[in-house]
Amino acid sequence: MAQYFNITYCIDLNITKKVNYAYIEDNYLEEGFVGYRYRVECTCRVKYQDPPTDMSFLKGIFRAEIQDLCDHAAIIDSHDPFLKTIISPNEYTGIINEQQNKPHFILMSSKIGKLCITPFKPSSENLAKAWYEAIHQRITTHSSGLDIKFEKIKVWETNNWYTEYSANQ
Repeated sequence: MAQYFNITYCIDLNITKKVNYAYIEDNYLEEGFVGYRYRVECTCRVKYQDPPTDMSFLKGIFRAEIQDLCDHAAIIDSHDPFLKTIISPNEYTGIINEQQNKPHFILMSSKIGKLCITPFKPSSENLAKAWYEAIHQRITTHSSGLDIKFEKIKVWETNNWYTEYSANQ
């Protein structure tokens, strides 16, 4: 009988998100940017083999789809009116057209620094689903001949609160 094991890769992210309201140290903030630290766990189910299969390609996929795009970035919804104030009208039109053709993360620079633009509100639930779908597609493409299944992704907002997304949902 084949044996399987789970491997989990963890990524710590520093993300800035625009909020309509927030409480920061008991002070009400009407609108602005708030920094978040997320921990993202990506878990794959892998068939045991002797000798072991080199799984380093998984780390590259996780880093490319999550860390390189989002770490130290301001994540903003492409339909947020604030976006029009920090990028040019031509850039904004290009983003809207690009996301209508294929919704995905768009990385660019702006007046406020690194931006990761999403076609949705950047909640942990939406981020988990989008990251899962992007990673699942890349693992499926790059793991031909290997018995690997991307099981789930967890996006930790705090030490005791996370969102989990898997193919079973």
